[in-house]
Amino acid sequence: MKQLWKNLLAGALLPCLLAGCGARKAPEETGSATDHLLGLTQEQRLEDYDYLVKTLGNSYLCMGVRDRDNPEDLSADIFQEYRELIRDSDSDEMFYSAVYSTLFRLGTYGHLWVVEPDAYQSYCQSYAAVPEREHWREVLTDPVTVQGYEKLQALLDTYDDTESSGDPAGTETPAANLHTLILPGGDVGYVKIDSFPAEYEDAYEADQAALWDFYRQAADCTDLVIDLTDNSGGSEVYWQQLLAAPLTDRPLSCTHYALLADSANNHPYIQEAFSPEELHPISELPDLPRLERDGIQAATHFVESTLSVEPAAERAPFHGRIWVLVGPAVYSASESFAVFCQETGFATLVGSPTGGDGIGALDPIFLQLPNSGILVQFTMMFGLNPDGSSSEEAGTTPDILSPTGEPALVTALRAMEGET
Repeated sequence: MKQLWKNLLAGALLPCLLAGCGARKAPEETGSATDHLLGLTQEQRLEDYDYLVKTLGNSYLCMGVRDRDNPEDLSADIFQEYRELIRDSDSDEMFYSAVYSTLFRLGTYGHLWVVEPDAYQSYCQSYAAVPEREHWREVLTDPVTVQGYEKLQALLDTYDDTESSGDPAGTETPAANLHTLILPGGDVGYVKIDSFPAEYEDAYEADQAALWDFYRQAADCTDLVIDLTDNSGGSEVYWQQLLAAPLTDRPLSCTHYALLADSANNHPYIQEAFSPEELHPISELPDLPRLERDGIQAATHFVESTLSVEPAAERAPFHGRIWVLVGPAVYSASESFAVFCQETGFATLVGSPTGGDGIGALDPIFLQLPNSGILVQFTMMFGLNPDGSSSEEAGTTPDILSPTGEPALVTALRAMEGET
């Protein structure tokens, strides 16, 4: 599949990058069999793309962060380039390549990405078992979406036919998600967790058993290190139930503000996720010293987002100090755990600043293109740190910063000895 996406990306990304700021020639019409597999007219392609741009503008609150990070490649310029590419080409293949490449260049701020066919099937299976996500299911099972992904799969299958059938991708045994160790001396337990699988995944049950075995092995240790430096998220339930609940003897919680844009696209999701009492007008948001209002003009409301954990019925036998290693890869659900650790005092954070987007964690929502049925996902909630800075933009600064070049584990071990 990697070569397939490279082909799509090259189809729309390279012409824009190579053309620079000058006028571009219209792509040559080759009459490819993939030109009309989505069944779209030129008017429908442009309507879909314009809808994408407009809806991101009034619904997606991370564009300001994204543009501040990329002043040489602003979103408005990206949108203009790819609209012109679609306009100058009567091709469904080029349309999808342009949508894909637009999102590639915008980046994954706030989980922004096109929902690819494999992810679409995974979402359909996942949300079938989550009764409280009704609108998510409605969008996934909408006939326009279903038919759109059938056609999109047919388009992508034309690439599969040209790719090597000997590609072994997908046949390798997945690497272990969790690694445990009692460090020499026997006083420090170490566990590295590379993702937070959801409850319905097989890895969750396997990790649950492995973690409890590890807690028993570490019962006599004075310190426990949880290494998240390669963990980019997953499910909050994982850390709440497998890490925090077994290792605390009291209820813990922390609350932050998160902004929302009550647009036509977002409104059904907001209605389903929040009661009217939980929604506060943006005009009532307290004055926060580091709140950057540029780029969040579409925000209409804010909510108080609370992370909370109750002690497990059975407490783990380890009762010592807890250290959590973090870095720039920590994002989404692993970021929410980092925030929770720091705000509640559950653990000491060590390492380098995190990647962010862990405040106001809610499943990404969907933007459905009206004619093609293709879905784009993004985070609806724009989380704020206590000082008002964006969680997506600023992340979390650890309690103990590692010196340049020093591994977070070394910093933590020095801190245990009082050397920091």
